[in-house]
Amino acid sequence: MTRPAALRLNLPGTWRSFELSPDDDQVAAEVADFVRERLGRRDDQATLRAQQRLSLGAAVRRARDAGATQFLFSLEAPGGLAFASTVAEYRPSLPLGESTDAAALVDRLVGVLASEVGADPDQRWEAFELAGGAVFEREGGLVLRRDRRLAASDPERDAPVTVVDYWLTEPGHSRVVLVSFTTVLSELAPLLIDLFDAVVGDAQWIAQDALAALRAELRADSR
Repeated sequence: MTRPAALRLNLPGTWRSFELSPDDDQVAAEVADFVRERLGRRDDQATLRAQQRLSLGAAVRRARDAGATQFLFSLEAPGGLAFASTVAEYRPSLPLGESTDAAALVDRLVGVLASEVGADPDQRWEAFELAGGAVFEREGGLVLRRDRRLAASDPERDAPVTVVDYWLTEPGHSRVVLVSFTTVLSELAPLLIDLFDAVVGDAQWIAQDALAALRAELRADSR
């Protein structure tokens, strides 16, 4: 089997890549170092640091446990603003058949997504559109996009979250890559979705061997 290519996302602003270690202690240590670098050691920032460690550590572990192959956290957008966003990449193992035709792949994928919500297979595209789904072209393939808004788990402390999922067909292969953006700026979701669309449309396939160097570059750039 051909080794999957890695996906390079040309993200605007500054982002930090986190290792998806199976060791929870290693995840906690990297997150703690990162939070300390960003927020310092002042006593009046102790509560904020603890909250950041908890929320970011949980996000990294969730991505890892769901099988993510990379996870990035937005530090700063162009102009000094904050996206308050994360992005994770997944390689889902789905029953998509053997065809490498992008149109056939997305049709099978829409069928898989429809079955997850109990929709009639013959109404799969209608169900996908009702769930906020869209499809667009990019060089070498097609992209399915679906966005959803999740209520805050604790309305007194947390904000609603918008999740935007993109499934990209990999050229020449019968598989897809899932890129999932999450942001707490739900009020700006339409603008951010336009931005995320542009990022996904401009993403580049690279050799797997280059992925480790790319992640190290992103961690170094965030310091």
